[in-house]
Amino acid sequence: MATKVLFVHDGPLYQNNNGDFFGIHYNDRIKARYLMLGDELTFCMRLRKIEEGSSGKFSPISPDNFSFIEFPNFKSIRNYLPNKAKAVKTIEDAVAASDVVVARMPSASGTIAVNAARKFNTPYLVEFVACTFDAYWNYNWKGKMIAHYKLHEQQQLIKDCPYVIYVTKEFLQNRYPTKGKSINCSNVELKDLSEEKLSKRLEKIAAGIPETLSIATVAAIDVPYKGQDDVIKAIALLKKAGRNVKYHVIGQGKPDYLKGIAEKYGVTDQVEIVGALPHDQVFEFLEKMDLYIQPSKQEGLPRALIEAMSVGCPALGARTAGIPELLSPDKIFKPGAVKQIAELITAFTQQQMTAEAKKNFSTAKEYQKDILADRRRDFYNLFLKEAVHANAKP
Repeated sequence: MATKVLFVHDGPLYQNNNGDFFGIHYNDRIKARYLMLGDELTFCMRLRKIEEGSSGKFSPISPDNFSFIEFPNFKSIRNYLPNKAKAVKTIEDAVAASDVVVARMPSASGTIAVNAARKFNTPYLVEFVACTFDAYWNYNWKGKMIAHYKLHEQQQLIKDCPYVIYVTKEFLQNRYPTKGKSINCSNVELKDLSEEKLSKRLEKIAAGIPETLSIATVAAIDVPYKGQDDVIKAIALLKKAGRNVKYHVIGQGKPDYLKGIAEKYGVTDQVEIVGALPHDQVFEFLEKMDLYIQPSKQEGLPRALIEAMSVGCPALGARTAGIPELLSPDKIFKPGAVKQIAELITAFTQQQMTAEAKKNFSTAKEYQKDILADRRRDFYNLFLKEAVHANAKP
């Protein structure tokens, strides 16, 4: 009998008029990862429809051994009351019909899935990818009112999870410890790390720091705790000091807020809202950049930062979650510290860029596909042996 694997997350997944599925963070490589746990895979998450011509921005997901279950959006105040009960029932029914559940957390749907798996005695494991407290605390004043409650709620939930994959080496494990078994394993999907990539980067740096520095951030563009607005404000300071910077913002979401910040600070011509890109194109884009910056106030271990490091890109990052696990201490800034961001950008010399390119490329090697795949596979096999095969449904 085929083993049915259910993956639950808030999503969303995207679908065109032909019924084909696409993802931004989801693709056939991610699909293959979860099929290591069974024979048939179902994604359970929110769905957004896309026009035929816009599918090129996303990564396709092939239909082989794949199905999809949609639950309604219940994350806004307007949608919570009419949709929450339906979403819970949809997720619970999906869990009850599955042999294995993977819940990506923190997420509202992931929490429902974990509770449902416990209710139906369905084997489950959790991927823990970000900090709940930081997300609420840095969202708005309402978020600050419930941040400590949400922290405690998530800590209690994770404490009793029998199998947890953390994306950080230390940060999330320390803040959200489990009594169960766990590993650290980033969910980044790097291309093969070629020394040629580093050589090209070093040649680019050796040609001299350009008059206009190209900087990029890859993150959702309509979430206030991702920090791109702080970089835009720093660019305004640099403009006053006579330093030219072009900031490229890559990611999904509505650009209105960031466009408004750029206009307010007089740097509209220095900020390009690129929008979402297919995963493979992100690497190509990052190769052209002079500097990468991860200004987030909430994170787990940012995949895009590791991707930038894998092409030898010098980088700066906020002292948030797992970011300091990746970068040199002197390339870390306090979250929201606009003046410090500007100072660190200005302080980069050609010699420093060369040193950081080499260091970042070396660090990225720890996150190579084969290394992470072996670590994940061993943990999956342990999970299957102890939780699935030993308690198989009749």
